[in-house]
Amino acid sequence: METTLKRAAYLTSIKEWDDAMDLINQVLMIDPNHSKALIMATHILDKARRWPAAYQFAQRAVSVAPLDSSSWQNLGRLSEELYQLDDAERCYKKAMQLSRKPRVLAMNLNNLSSYYNTVGNSKEAERIALATLEIEPDNQKAHGNLGIAQLAQKKWQEGWVNYGFILGSEYRKIMKYRDEPEWDGTPGKTVVVYGEQGLGDEISFASMIPDALKLCSKLILDCDSRLETLFRRSFPQAKVYGTRWEKQAVWADEDQKPDYSMSIGQLGKILRNKAEDFRGETYLVPPYERHIMWNEYFKTKRKPIIGIAWSGGLSWTAERFRRWKLEELQPLFDSVDAHWVSLQYKDASEEIRDFKGAQIHDYPFVTQHKNYDETAGLVSACDMVICMQTSVGHLAAALGIPTWVFVNNLSQWRYGGVEETIPWYKSMTVWRQDSNKRWPIDEAARVLKLRYSVPKLARA
Repeated sequence: METTLKRAAYLTSIKEWDDAMDLINQVLMIDPNHSKALIMATHILDKARRWPAAYQFAQRAVSVAPLDSSSWQNLGRLSEELYQLDDAERCYKKAMQLSRKPRVLAMNLNNLSSYYNTVGNSKEAERIALATLEIEPDNQKAHGNLGIAQLAQKKWQEGWVNYGFILGSEYRKIMKYRDEPEWDGTPGKTVVVYGEQGLGDEISFASMIPDALKLCSKLILDCDSRLETLFRRSFPQAKVYGTRWEKQAVWADEDQKPDYSMSIGQLGKILRNKAEDFRGETYLVPPYERHIMWNEYFKTKRKPIIGIAWSGGLSWTAERFRRWKLEELQPLFDSVDAHWVSLQYKDASEEIRDFKGAQIHDYPFVTQHKNYDETAGLVSACDMVICMQTSVGHLAAALGIPTWVFVNNLSQWRYGGVEETIPWYKSMTVWRQDSNKRWPIDEAARVLKLRYSVPKLARA
């Protein structure tokens, strides 16, 4: 059996998930309570992102091996992945209690620190990350957890440094274009800045590109292909390639030997070290022809033009906590006679058709277009945007459109903790879910009604 488990571990390391599970199945057919096989099955399914199935194996492993720290650690991680958050905290603490080696204790402390970042308790996340670093001073994940906690608390200088420790992880890839080092802010050099994480992250971090351009003799921006046209117009001094996801990108010869490179998110280490560095200014430029077209079209409506997006995220970025049913937004629709424009990036035609509380106008040939420039043209002609925490909120705010973003109580670090504004955008207002998971829709509706009953407020 040990040989079979080792073979399964090897297959897992090369991402042959199904073959690895076949071997685990052989072991469990002989001994359904084989704790190592159950723990291995949990690990394989976790890596394959088959989280509901992995969760079931993790629960079984805990019942079979209740004194094994790793079984509780796995159950905690999968509980967190499935947003069973109270269970996750309990499991992580149990895993800590069962830890017998410093390395294992550090691992479990890391999980707990990450958990507290997830639920927005940045002070506790910071405290536990520091405790982890007392055990393992070079622990990269602990530094990363510490960085996220510090950035959430606006401890910018040390936060960016620690945030950089998770470069190279699954969600923050390191890209190299030859053997160049990471940029250290040295002026007058050729620097490649490459995108990272999701579309909203890339748009938000792009607010630092104008400042980076002032330092570089040449800046090459390697971004998501959906942003290439928009970024090329917005940053005309940069050389923009939409090749971030391409394995063999074709660039001009003169752009293939940069002096330095840097992740777009790490620009903060050089350019955003204190509150005054965040100016929150408009930095994206919409397509002129599209802006004029939509603007002229919307003038015929003789109503406020309000863009709305009622869901955001993916399954592994808390999607189910970042969505409303349209019925939940009825107070908003009732508060002002507006031309409501869907900014949903997924097909929402069925939801819109079935909703009877207001007429929502859908332009899927724009919002589902692979070139985000089309969406930018539409958004730029809106009077304001109201949305769940999603990419279009970053787009609207970066274009200078008054934007209301609703953030759940599992918010990301860049949304801070309790503030109504964030330093990245002057045009964004943050509405926060309360501790009982209630959205401030009624309050927002009252403010929206006032906004459009007072002309000066509507233009603000």
